[in-house]
Order: sequence, then C-alpha cells, then structure tokens
Amino acid sequence: MKKTTTIIVLSALCCFLACTKQSGTVSPNATPATSGFSTHARLSGTNYSKSISVDTANYMIQSYLTGVGYPSADTSIRALSFDADTLRSYLSNPSITTIKFMIAHQSSFINAGGYGTKPGLNPEAIILIIVGLNDNNQYVLNSQSGVYDHMAPCPLQCPGNSSSLIQ
Repeated sequence: MKKTTTIIVLSALCCFLACTKQSGTVSPNATPATSGFSTHARLSGTNYSKSISVDTANYMIQSYLTGVGYPSADTSIRALSFDADTLRSYLSNPSITTIKFMIAHQSSFINAGGYGTKPGLNPEAIILIIVGLNDNNQYVLNSQSGVYDHMAPCPLQCPGNSSSLIQ
C-alpha cells in the first residue's frame, strides 16, 4: 500500500512540475488554505497539495527505489510521464478545481488476461487515469468527452533522470 501511495504522490508531483513552464521553482498556490477537509472537490488543509523541498522529494524517491531493489533490479515502475501541453490545455477549463489521479490497469495488460489480477509494480500493468473535478465533485471531461491516461511508464520509457530530481 505504501508503494502505491508513493507512486501516486510522485506522479502527482511530476504532473505538477510539468505544468510549471516558468522556472524550476514551484510556487505555492495563492488560494488560502483552511483547516480541515471540505466535502467538495477543492480540498484544502495543511497536508493537502503542499510543496515539499527537492531534498525531501529525493529522499522519498530514493527510499522507494531502495525498496524495489533499484538499480540492480530494474523491473518495478519508477515513474509515469505525461504530456504537459495536454494537461495545460485540459486545465485551462476554469470549472476544474481538483485533479484526481486514479490507479488502473493498462488496457494492454487487461487484454493479455490481466483483468482483475494483482499487478504488483509492473510498469506494463499500471497506469494513472487523470480526470478533473469541479467544486461539486462532478467529473469534468475533456473536449473529446473522455479522460486521460497514455502515460509513458519507466523503466520501459524513461525520459530524463528517473532516480532523483535534479537540484
């Protein structure tokens, strides 16, 4: 469970970093945080969508990689990459207030007989589905009335350095 949570956190961080085209620095959102969690999609609180230091992110990444035996064993998923322009275009819809990342099986894994089976950390099996939510917790579909996946899984496709964030 902790490995899956780490994958989600790292994927969300990668998507967030990919959406900031200015400098390598991540600026926190100007929306003031409130204590506790809302029942609406726009959640807030001290532990929700917060910025962490690159050192902390690298420490978390290295802990995961050590746990899966990387680099001597290079078979567990390390990252998922997604096209930033596609995400920027989708997020230009002002009704999207939250992005939800849902863990799913890849279609090819299902079609090869993997439906309903435990995928482990197989990069050929796991994908994230990305969908926006509005303030009423309703899904906001893209211009083709769909949602997104089609991420590049590492170790199969590893653009950039996938073992740490560059400082």
